[in-house]
Amino acid sequence: MNPLHVFVSRKGVHLNTSRFWLSLVTAGAIALPLLAPTGLGADAGPIKIAVITDMSGTYAAIAGQGGVEATKMAVEDFGGKVLGRTIEVDAIDHRNNGPEAATKAAEAYDNGAELALDLTNSATAVAVDAVAKQKHKLEIVTGGASSALTGASCSRYTYHYAYDTYSLATSTGHNIAKEADGKTWYGIVPNYVFGQSMLSDFTAAVTAEGGSFVHSDMYPFPGTTDFSSYLLAAKQSKAQVLGIFSAGADTVNITKQAKQFGLDKTMKLAVGLLFLSDVDALPDVFAGSHITTSWYWNQDKAARAWADRYTARVGGGLRPTSIQAANYSATMQWLNAVKAVGSVDADKVQTYLDGRKFNDFYAHDGEWRARDHRVIHTMIVVDVLDKSQIKEPHAWYKIIETIPADKAFRPESQSTCNKDW
Repeated sequence: MNPLHVFVSRKGVHLNTSRFWLSLVTAGAIALPLLAPTGLGADAGPIKIAVITDMSGTYAAIAGQGGVEATKMAVEDFGGKVLGRTIEVDAIDHRNNGPEAATKAAEAYDNGAELALDLTNSATAVAVDAVAKQKHKLEIVTGGASSALTGASCSRYTYHYAYDTYSLATSTGHNIAKEADGKTWYGIVPNYVFGQSMLSDFTAAVTAEGGSFVHSDMYPFPGTTDFSSYLLAAKQSKAQVLGIFSAGADTVNITKQAKQFGLDKTMKLAVGLLFLSDVDALPDVFAGSHITTSWYWNQDKAARAWADRYTARVGGGLRPTSIQAANYSATMQWLNAVKAVGSVDADKVQTYLDGRKFNDFYAHDGEWRARDHRVIHTMIVVDVLDKSQIKEPHAWYKIIETIPADKAFRPESQSTCNKDW
């Protein structure tokens, strides 16, 4: 029925006013939700942050529930609200499966998440990157390490926040390969995007110092726990250096088994990526290791103050890993950006962040690099102390070098990001 009812009489044209006004009100009731401002309706609910991480597998100790708690700390310290809306943190277990991470990220974005965070496992980080592009939502990777995230897989909607395979290889690889007894390498590498990037970046660093890889074994990930066949092959190769290019529980298992086979007596053990939780698990195995990291809980007063709060929260005397600290830092940075632009719109937040410099307890001389969305900051080189040398529980690291932000990561001039935004 036409909402404007007209009838004709001998006296002229008349409106059926009662039906007209009723129709107008009805039409308005239908139209109002369509015309509602963005601050109302569906957007009036909570703003959600999806911490997509490994809650029970290989990387659970380095990120996992601890990363979720660090994110919640940031939200609470911020005040629990932004733009008048409450902030919620959802913990999502990606189970180290890229397609599963992508599916869960899509569901999270559709259910109110404006930010996907953590992504400890590069395969999940790359998979969620594709979803972030499709949904026009942000992803900040604090756990995945593959340098492809700011190279071939770079995106307007993804930032790489903590560390990457280039920064690890540039320091650790160069330092070992420049020595006479560090020229020939044998790699043990998880067969997915993280391991592939690690091997590629370490190969470049070692080659630059006149070294080379004799061979590299790619092992199935996840699920491999027995590395004996790879270690025996490495021993027989007569290479000078064993490159352990894994993370989390895999690093613990490979290094432990390498020492059981006596490889540490004939080869240098180059651990590409090591976390405090790994050393806590096997301090005797990692004592003497020379590694690169983005952060250490006892590196200065600000880091220690935050770590003390974290430890009081999670209990058990545990100290935070660098990923867990990065989760807090990245969350706080994002919330401040949302507040500054007055919107959760990913394009507006991205425009605000690009090129912005900052400092906090985690990132020193930080910058959200606009060229490829690599967040740069200082990195540190540490020696892992023996139990007899530590002065308090979990104080395993001795800082021997600080790498400036502009030297720690791949230079902009060498970026392989084909920027499409």
